[in-house]
Amino acid sequence: MTFFKKIAGLTGALMALLPAASASARAGIPTPSASREAASEAVGTGEEDDGALFDATAAAALKQRNGQPWIAQELGPHAAAAATPQEMPSHTMRNAVREATYAVKDGDTLRAIAYRYLMSPAAVAVVNSLPFDGQRDPPLKPGQVLTLPILSGAPIGFKEGEQLTSGPGILAMKTDESNWGRPEMVQLLRTTFREMNKRWPQKHPVLIGSLSKPGGGRLGHHKSHRSGQDADIGYLTNSANRDRWGKPTVDEIDWQRMWFVVDTLERSGQLAAIFMAPQLQKKLYQYAAAHGESEARLEHLFQYGPKGSHGDTLIRYASGHRDHFHVRFITARDMGGKDS
Repeated sequence: MTFFKKIAGLTGALMALLPAASASARAGIPTPSASREAASEAVGTGEEDDGALFDATAAAALKQRNGQPWIAQELGPHAAAAATPQEMPSHTMRNAVREATYAVKDGDTLRAIAYRYLMSPAAVAVVNSLPFDGQRDPPLKPGQVLTLPILSGAPIGFKEGEQLTSGPGILAMKTDESNWGRPEMVQLLRTTFREMNKRWPQKHPVLIGSLSKPGGGRLGHHKSHRSGQDADIGYLTNSANRDRWGKPTVDEIDWQRMWFVVDTLERSGQLAAIFMAPQLQKKLYQYAAAHGESEARLEHLFQYGPKGSHGDTLIRYASGHRDHFHVRFITARDMGGKDS
């Protein structure tokens, strides 16, 4: 069975877990400087830094399939995407996936390894035939060699997509054809925010901005958003009405709903990264801890917490995310920038 068929089979099972979810999420990148943290306060200025890859230290732990050290490579040639009337418009597509091997170290978990390399736990589990239901990580042994599907660059294009429009719990802010994504991602977002709306119907719906153009390709100032696997989501606040992102204060943000959303999406196993401002990470960490979430899980999720900053996490810092947070999915159709 191919990798793509195996992960596609897992997607449906993971989707069924969403309404029952209740706990945690996280993403990691190397510790930024104080100046970079201050820069995250800037809203809408310049290009969002949402295309970051894992750092050189993490890359040093990888090997190529032939056993040689991992060496960053330029992306391969573009391949034209065939289209039918039922598919997205024909766009140039790029396969950005390479396979690497990684030797498990003492203390490693499936989620920590996946998030370190901006990959979803579900993808790593399936390619290594590991049992994974989105909840408890399977046991790993030091020295165990895993195959990792690595995005060595930004994938481009997708052949099958779905438009995310306003609905229960969702106010879609984009009407310029930049609200298309791969079906699994769109369905996961709809399911999550429909459940949120059932629990807190008196609060404003989530404001969702850019996803991707139909079929993908470069989208405005974004470094990512080119393959239907990224979504910009406004911070949830306590107000009943909200129709623009703005820059909500810590006191204005509805931490209960924020934690529900992050926890639910993370438990699907299909998230590779969340980009969020450091000061908001810290507050969300504190909220989750105060409401019973274990420190062990939170340390896997948040780059910034009460003990400072560290990597190998789901929720990461990237500039330009003080007025919204960015969610990156890796599902069956996201792998390599192509549908398989």
